[in-house]
Amino acid sequence: GYELDESLGWAVTKSELEKQLRQARENGLTVKAMAIINPGNPTGQVMDRDVLEIICRFCSDNQIVLLADEVYQRNVYAPNKTFISARKIAFETPGCENLQLVSFHSTS
Repeated sequence: GYELDESLGWAVTKSELEKQLRQARENGLTVKAMAIINPGNPTGQVMDRDVLEIICRFCSDNQIVLLADEVYQRNVYAPNKTFISARKIAFETPGCENLQLVSFHSTS
């Protein structure tokens, strides 16, 4: 696991992603995929564009498949937050052309 920083709104940072990947490799692990849940359930935390760009670039740069669980995309209750799909970010962000992305959505 990784340590989240409350002062950053529980967002992940590039340095934390790199640290965790380095530790995994040092322990003999091959990281093949990363899963994100956006918006988060049950917290309702919504990833902003900057965080999603960091995650998409990180996965692309390290040949890690990004699994984006976006099932709760209609459950955004904070007035200052807007859902943005990882797919949209991947298409719009330079450096993500080779990102392998699986996006999950449900109609239930």
